[in-house]
Amino acid sequence: MSNINNNGVDMNKKTLAELSFTAVKELNDEMAATCSGGDVGGPDPDVLLFKDPNQTGQSLGLNSKTGEGIANIGLDNEGNDNGFNDQTSSIRILRGSWNFFSDSDFKGQSTGVLGPGNYALGANNDNITSALRVAA
Repeated sequence: MSNINNNGVDMNKKTLAELSFTAVKELNDEMAATCSGGDVGGPDPDVLLFKDPNQTGQSLGLNSKTGEGIANIGLDNEGNDNGFNDQTSSIRILRGSWNFFSDSDFKGQSTGVLGPGNYALGANNDNITSALRVAA
């Protein structure tokens, strides 16, 4: 069975590039994070925060585009803890470079910039409230 469009082109025998669609574009990770809302959760996180050491225990995924972040991890709009504020013991960064802070709005003690990898928090254990993506 062929799939002939209105212009007589057999869609089954062409790639997107060959069809020259101007409205179709492959998204890179940065753009995909932006389109997904750059927020807590989501199916394809850039960062995973874990409540326990060695990337174990309950986890929370974060997505954000460069220059933005999550100002209040685990806090609701009234500033009440909903389960993850000051609870992070280890981090796995999948994409980008991130900086994590002890206070909301990217203030307080910082982890410094961390790139992809697994991290124990040491002095910052159970002390993370905000996260800022600083590079792709």
